[in-house]
Amino acid sequence: MNSKNRNPKFSQEYYDTIQLYKKFHTEGTKKLSPEQTFAGHSLIPWGSKIKQIIDITQSNSITDFGCGKALGHTHRFKINQTIYQNLADYWNIEFVQLYDPGVKEFSSYPTEKTDGFICTDVIEHIPSNDIEIFIDQLYSLSKKFVFVVIATIPASKFFEDGRNIHLTIKKEHEWKQIFKTFDVKYPEIRTFLEFNN
Repeated sequence: MNSKNRNPKFSQEYYDTIQLYKKFHTEGTKKLSPEQTFAGHSLIPWGSKIKQIIDITQSNSITDFGCGKALGHTHRFKINQTIYQNLADYWNIEFVQLYDPGVKEFSSYPTEKTDGFICTDVIEHIPSNDIEIFIDQLYSLSKKFVFVVIATIPASKFFEDGRNIHLTIKKEHEWKQIFKTFDVKYPEIRTFLEFNN
């Protein structure tokens, strides 16, 4: 992460974790090549749900915060016999901002607010002490909505030191309680919360 992107409120563990993810992205894991590691697959199943939210909120710009290698944003795909150039084409929006501090080409911190912020299978990778600061970033950079998907179980991947890569495991009701505080703080931003169990 560039020093200009460094938020002094985050812990050293947060920045150390980013370095571990940079290594995953460039070297892969024991089971996956670098190209397959955090490619952005977790966003694809949520594409139609996000399209509904974009339509409901009349949004025209999105930030994918923690996009991985941004597979859905960079490849063509087919839905109901229609071929789309990428997710922006399918969502019918004008602007997509991609951010992932672990991927060099997407490591520039978002420079402008967008209508929606999407964050799929990312928050559980954040150290527990940094969760609320991280979530606050999402809301502070969004104009209309935040869409978050959170895993509530351990991952199948581990850091070299043996820790599970899902650093923060909470039950659904615990996550909902955390997000309620942001609903109060940012009443103009709609929250859409989903879980992978």
